[in-house]
Amino acid sequence: MESNENFITRMTDEINRKGVIVIDNVRRMPVYGKPYVSPHYTIGINHQGSVSTEYEGQIENFGAHNLAIVYPHHALLTHSSSDDYLATLVVVSERLYERLAILNINNSRFHYEQHPHFTLTPSQYTDVMTLVRALSIVSRLSSSLPEDFILPQLHILLQVIDTFRIENDGMNASTSGHISSKLYNAIIKHYKEHRDVEFYANLFCLSPKYFSTSIKRETGHSANYWIQQHVIHISKTLLRTEHKMSLQEISEQLGFPDLATFSRYFKRATGISPSEYRKGNM
Repeated sequence: MESNENFITRMTDEINRKGVIVIDNVRRMPVYGKPYVSPHYTIGINHQGSVSTEYEGQIENFGAHNLAIVYPHHALLTHSSSDDYLATLVVVSERLYERLAILNINNSRFHYEQHPHFTLTPSQYTDVMTLVRALSIVSRLSSSLPEDFILPQLHILLQVIDTFRIENDGMNASTSGHISSKLYNAIIKHYKEHRDVEFYANLFCLSPKYFSTSIKRETGHSANYWIQQHVIHISKTLLRTEHKMSLQEISEQLGFPDLATFSRYFKRATGISPSEYRKGNM
């Protein structure tokens, strides 16, 4: 199934104006066959059918009653969706997401970065959709309601979703993840100029040792791992999809001083050179 119609982009003004919108009867993904990077925080509830998409270099298959959370500025490459695909999307603006992130301080983000979806039980699916319906009403009335009224509704929905995720997967999210909850946004903002742990530790006014220990405790991985994961994810996306860009141009876009430095960084992380990766993914 191919489509060049990106309905999310078309609704950007409405999303930014309202803060959050609920889109029902979604029967196709925004873009097929090429990466789509959204500035919005998105919750997707799949009612029926299936979607095959690539996320962080991994093929993910979404089936009935799957719930997915996709954070801003991640590339999704959708390959296909079934004819009976039907979903509801909750799309949150960058502005409201930043406020929401302050309320929702735990390391759930780091779980969803690696495992973006899970399957709801029938009763959980009903409960989530009840909350989404209420949020839909709030969204429609958003012009006459203050943002401070909408925010708690979203916060409750996310808390319920995370409770269900923990029940189903058995992986708890540390409620003490104050440092890790802010790290990923910092990486997205600064990764082109800074790929060293010391910079991010200084950003949070912490010693590199304490910072590294805290991130490892809260997420199960080191800060360097998360920095490298993001850089390599963006690198792979560009190498796979931007065929007109030379390796030199890609290295410059990623903020590396020269192609040789980029090639060493990429090979150290993946075991192969950028050119080998591109050839294998043409």
